[in-house]
Amino acid sequence: MKVILIGYRATGKSTVGKMLADKLGIPFRDTDTLIQEEMGMPIRDIIAVCGWDFFRIQESQVIRRISEEGDAVVATGGGAVLLAENVVLLKKMGKVFWLHASLHDVVERIKNDLLSEETRPRFTDANIVQETIAVLKKRIPLYEKAADFSIETTGKSALQAVEEIYEKVLGRQAAF
Repeated sequence: MKVILIGYRATGKSTVGKMLADKLGIPFRDTDTLIQEEMGMPIRDIIAVCGWDFFRIQESQVIRRISEEGDAVVATGGGAVLLAENVVLLKKMGKVFWLHASLHDVVERIKNDLLSEETRPRFTDANIVQETIAVLKKRIPLYEKAADFSIETTGKSALQAVEEIYEKVLGRQAAF
């Protein structure tokens, strides 16, 4: 069984993913973390040195490798859905859960994440609110299309989101 978490940055994919993996007793895989470990630098630096196209290729390769592994909870990077072949593979791997939050919550989480500026690359030169609106406008339809389930994380603790996903996994376990 694989449980796939997609969604924009700061919606809880990594935090919820780690907790869910512990609850299910299966490994946790974070595509961004795996890329950073392989490259030996934060994503922000990978983008600055090698560019977005290179990063997306690395992301696709990591997703392919994870698809060949056993059970896991997989947190993808926010842009994994930009490539159709990633979405096809993710859907073959397991059930896809789209984690999303309100614009206000996403922006506040990014601002409050002390490592955000060091690790997360900017997409535009706009302020964080304008950037988030612009990126979400393009990505929301992709998240909606890729997702088997939609999980709202606004105003919820990570544990509440974990419990919601866990119930859906247990209720649909035969489908895995």
